[in-house]
Amino acid sequence: MAKVSTDIKERWGCVLQRRREACGMTQETLGRALGVKGTAVSNLERGRTTPARDVLASLDKALGTGDELAQLWEDLVKEGKIPWLGQMEELEKKAASILEFHPFLVPSLLQTADYATAVMRAVTPWEPQARTEASVRERIARGERFQSADTPVMMVVIGRAVLTEPIDHGPVMRGQLEYVHALAKRERITLQITEEPLHPGLVGPFTVLDPPPERELVYAESAHKGQFIHDPDAVGEFKLRFHRLQAAAMPPGQSLRLVEETIEGFAP
Repeated sequence: MAKVSTDIKERWGCVLQRRREACGMTQETLGRALGVKGTAVSNLERGRTTPARDVLASLDKALGTGDELAQLWEDLVKEGKIPWLGQMEELEKKAASILEFHPFLVPSLLQTADYATAVMRAVTPWEPQARTEASVRERIARGERFQSADTPVMMVVIGRAVLTEPIDHGPVMRGQLEYVHALAKRERITLQITEEPLHPGLVGPFTVLDPPPERELVYAESAHKGQFIHDPDAVGEFKLRFHRLQAAAMPPGQSLRLVEETIEGFAP
């Protein structure tokens, strides 16, 4: 087997650990399911050992994750890239501020389980149910950590289409808007909604993170996969883009009132 960098093994191991903990399993319990000692699971999670192909399949089966862990490993080894999810979680924890824009969805860090499930099933309906459920658990865990912490400061601009073209007209969307409204009401986030159809956010969703002592960086989404941008000039352009979006959007107070009015139009 070709040598795999420690960085890739550690990043993959972090995802394995989160999936195991989400299932309520200890390292020893998972080890017994695989026919190995708990220390073997610990070594995988800490990036000390490389998972064999049969071990990858056994892990996915034991954790009910479809083929997620096997596919993630294959993608990392083939591309030599850090998994965005593990990196994003670490950056969110360290960030002093998060500036996020999304034109037609509530940002993932602020999503409810029902909303996240509906979105993921719509975007990738061919994925195994177990993989979708695991991704939702991961997303909600990130959101809960954010909600319970005092930092980072998060400023959010969303497209008005989030309200005018909702994913449903019933309890899923109502619950999602009530959740975002509560976060904004207690000033955990600053929420603004775009007012005009033409604005600097037409380039698509993006997030600017400030994780000291590292430099600011941008995570930009695309139809294929996300991309981290570190170039200072490009990051500066995205920051300017976000601030222009803020200036052109409804003020926070007006945005909150619009959310309240929209909530009343959805069935409980």
